[in-house]
Amino acid sequence: MSLSKTYTWGLLALGVVTAIAATFGPATRWLGVDIGATGAALFMIVMGAAIWMFAVQGETIFPDDMSVAERRAWVGLVFIGIILLSFARHLSVMAADEIVPVFPDRFFGRHFVQRLFPMIVVWSVISHLIGRSAGGIEKDERDLRVRHRADRVGDWAFTLVVIAGIVVLAAVPAAQLAWWLEPVVLANVLIGLLIVKSFVEHVALAYTYRAGVR
Repeated sequence: MSLSKTYTWGLLALGVVTAIAATFGPATRWLGVDIGATGAALFMIVMGAAIWMFAVQGETIFPDDMSVAERRAWVGLVFIGIILLSFARHLSVMAADEIVPVFPDRFFGRHFVQRLFPMIVVWSVISHLIGRSAGGIEKDERDLRVRHRADRVGDWAFTLVVIAGIVVLAAVPAAQLAWWLEPVVLANVLIGLLIVKSFVEHVALAYTYRAGVR
């Protein structure tokens, strides 16, 4: 394994660890250290290091025969996975709160929003750098077929989730669904469903490329 690939795997592992620390860090300090805040700060540093690595050594991170679309699929899977994890965590925290959110700023956890927008920016920058460093055709016929398969998988997953939601609405007493049916909560649950759909699509993309399906 080349040195650049070793750095990449190390940076990926550090990014996952710091993201988990930022998302699941306890409210109380541990040995005087705020795990959540420290994890969030280190996560931002990792994101900056990732941009630097893709800008300087982008052509050595991935195998030479890997297409631009496949590289972006793997990077997207990491980012959307962290976004989904963070969103699910904050949704569960808010669900445990006895206060029903009325305004959007009351519902959206600040920590989630503070990580979401920088991650989207970093994701976009890295995707651009991947295309620049590869210097080849961004999508060929195989990439388009793989993308089409992934879109279909995502559509089926979204449809199944919607059907499951309808079953829940029909089977669960209204009193138990009152919190989830608040307009602000419901709107953000729908956003969560879109995140899930995107995650499933990226999993399908990565699996299809990994399996060598043509």
